[in-house]
Amino acid sequence: MQTKLQRLLEGVTASALATNGPHGLNVVPVSVVELKDGEIHLYDFFMRKTAENVVVEPIVALTCWSGFSGFQIKAEAIYDATGTIFAEATTEMKARFPDRTLRAVIRLKPIAIYDISPVSNGDNLLTE
Repeated sequence: MQTKLQRLLEGVTASALATNGPHGLNVVPVSVVELKDGEIHLYDFFMRKTAENVVVEPIVALTCWSGFSGFQIKAEAIYDATGTIFAEATTEMKARFPDRTLRAVIRLKPIAIYDISPVSNGDNLLTE
């Protein structure tokens, strides 16, 4: 799965994370999407409503695209604001974005990946 995810994420020019929870449906643009150890890591700098939704309802959708090609990743999200992964990410993000404060790493464990391109049949790419 790591190789498939890496291949899909290469060349992505836009992405958005959809959550549901106490704030209802919430969709936010995502500026940093990285693949680490089979998980997709997103970084919470400004996502108060998203964070509160994820803690209550951890099933999310990350949609990524470039032009007319895209995919949607249905995933289980872990809101990680302590521990080793968060500490390492804090150091890395402070170097990359010195004017931002990292609140947490949102770790996504993919459940399904759907091709959402106009010519796709909507199949789950993890089963192919």
